Amino acid sequence: MSVRMPHRMLLIAGAASALAVMPAAASAAAAHGNYITIDVPSGQGTTVNAINDFGVLGGTYTDATGVTHGFIDRRGVFTAVNDPHAGTASGQGTLGNGLNNRGVLDGTYIDATGVSHGFIDRRGVFTTVNHAHAGTAPGQGTTLGFINDRGAVIGFYFTSRGQAVSFAGRPGRFTTITDPAAPPFSTLASAINDAGVIVGVYGDAQGVAHGFIDQHGTFTTLNDPHAGTASGQGTVAFAISNRGIIVGIYFDSHGTTHGFELNSAR
Repeated sequence: MSVRMPHRMLLIAGAASALAVMPAAASAAAAHGNYITIDVPSGQGTTVNAINDFGVLGGTYTDATGVTHGFIDRRGVFTAVNDPHAGTASGQGTLGNGLNNRGVLDGTYIDATGVSHGFIDRRGVFTTVNHAHAGTAPGQGTTLGFINDRGAVIGFYFTSRGQAVSFAGRPGRFTTITDPAAPPFSTLASAINDAGVIVGVYGDAQGVAHGFIDQHGTFTTLNDPHAGTASGQGTVAFAISNRGIIVGIYFDSHGTTHGFELNSAR
């Protein structure tokens, strides 16, 4: 597996494996507004992966030699983020994936041997995060994504057999996230709010995606009523607010992608 694969999966909030069987979907209606291009100066390619409530952005860029670097963008002022243990060859480096309201960035670094490790960056102080069961061969290891304001993270690791296992919690107290309705190794968490409620997606044996809510071990399946029920279709939960509002996407019976918002308080 390419060492870049963990980053690709996190960019779509942990849904890549469950959606790998899905065909290319037609575009939904375009959203109107003021679009602002975000490009890190001197970067060869910029990806914005996170934004907090203060408008601070976090993400990743690639330099001219193919090395990746994390960054924080404070209203156009860019700060590079490089874990000191990251490799410095093409296909290696640091990837910023989550940013909370305290300015804490988390993500993944790829070392000189091609193994992934999670990291948490608290204003320049780096902590490496490795799940105890993660494989240690090239293309394996630990990846972190979303981080909430209490320091709990969403992530996954690749076992020594290349199986992706999702987890959540504070470092040292991780809980494996496995929806009981899901086939083995098909559950992917995408976000956790400050109350510890988790959302994500799993793919069933027929290739249909289902969103889920995990409330401290109690799972509820999310299927948008307009979602298709054939292979390559279904529902994906991407994020949950501290008020419990869930957003995501569904694929209808024609393969068209639609966003959704679920607010149970309404």
